[in-house]
Amino acid sequence: MAIGDHLSDVKVLWGVAGCADTSKCLFAAAEKGVDIEGKPVDMNSDAEMTEILKFSQFGSIPVLKDVDFYIYGIDAILSYLDDKGFGNSLVPRNAVARAQQYQWIHVANDVLGPAVEKLKDGSDESTIASVKNVLSALDQRLGTKQQRGDYIVGDFTLADIHWAPYVHACCLHGHESLVDALPAVKKWWSNMKIRKSMSKEDYVAYTVLPSLDEMNRNQLRSVHINA
Repeated sequence: MAIGDHLSDVKVLWGVAGCADTSKCLFAAAEKGVDIEGKPVDMNSDAEMTEILKFSQFGSIPVLKDVDFYIYGIDAILSYLDDKGFGNSLVPRNAVARAQQYQWIHVANDVLGPAVEKLKDGSDESTIASVKNVLSALDQRLGTKQQRGDYIVGDFTLADIHWAPYVHACCLHGHESLVDALPAVKKWWSNMKIRKSMSKEDYVAYTVLPSLDEMNRNQLRSVHINA
């Protein structure tokens, strides 16, 4: 990519290191070749939340700033980054693939996400079984003979970005064996950890996901591609 094609401005993302939606925004930015400066927010700080409320009407996190434009809400931010960045769209053009993408986003956010959050607080048998059940459904999806491509709906889409932080958190909290026990999920996750940015930059989006220590300290990573 020519230097003149780079996004010269660095956007700012206010978020929380342990927040899946914050990680999704960073992952999408890295995939699309968009530089972002990550700024952690202490949601227990009245002073910091007062500042956030100036740009996020209901105090929702994350918040993205692009010059003098502020946007909040995970779907709105991901859509904006997809349009502003480089490479193919993260949303399939085919109606069936697009519907499947949103279906698997729903499963990630409404089924897997809550179960993984419970894992962080303690790994009782019921919670582990819930996570295993959802991952097994993904394994079946990825392993079907009708599946084309290496990702959840074939090509890499927003569905993969929505799943990534939850699987990452599951592994960080000592349950990587749940992923390794499912061949198709293990292969998908291995690909996710090494795939190069779809913006054609020599950048691996997985590297923006936080470590467990960074989650505990609320230390947010940034995306520096076009420096």
